[in-house]
Amino acid sequence: MKVYRVNIKDIEPNQLSAWFEQMDDKRKNAVNRMAIEQKRKLRTAADALCREAISDYCGIAPDDIVFEYSEKGKPYAKGLPVYFNISHSGDYAVCAVSDCEIGIDIEKIKPFNIRAAEKFAADSEKKYIRSHQNGFFEIWTLKEAYFKCIGTGLGKDIKNVYFEVSQNGIACSESGFECLFYEIDKDYICSVCKKTAHK
Repeated sequence: MKVYRVNIKDIEPNQLSAWFEQMDDKRKNAVNRMAIEQKRKLRTAADALCREAISDYCGIAPDDIVFEYSEKGKPYAKGLPVYFNISHSGDYAVCAVSDCEIGIDIEKIKPFNIRAAEKFAADSEKKYIRSHQNGFFEIWTLKEAYFKCIGTGLGKDIKNVYFEVSQNGIACSESGFECLFYEIDKDYICSVCKKTAHK
């Protein structure tokens, strides 16, 4: 497993334009539908980062990577033995690659309403959130990363999968997954979840 990152503050406008032109029509259309310029920049940077990450991980040229989509809309690299996932928030885009299914989520730390935890946190997770400064974002990104890993997206069963964070690491209620926090920036929380073996 390897995690790649890019901060769009470090990217020149002409580079973003070049990256946009490299995208397939499906991804270009998705970017153009975004109303907020910052999100368009992040999505474009995330796509380019993904291509570079797969290129580095697999040892092939970025232009040789062809993206296709599963029935659920999850992208994959055609003909390559690699799994990947992207996320973006604030000024950062991140991409995780692995030889097993993987999910990643990043969130910029910002003010939040603790009552929002009622919608996604199990009882044990609510206790953790109340007692840890960044607990809200830690649990939320773990949930996002898990459901992105299995390819379903967040659903009604969000509370049925829960996490225990301790000094010994992160334990997921579902067996067969490895979860961790990945340090990107002091103002962000980033979580990664990957399957530990192929099924």
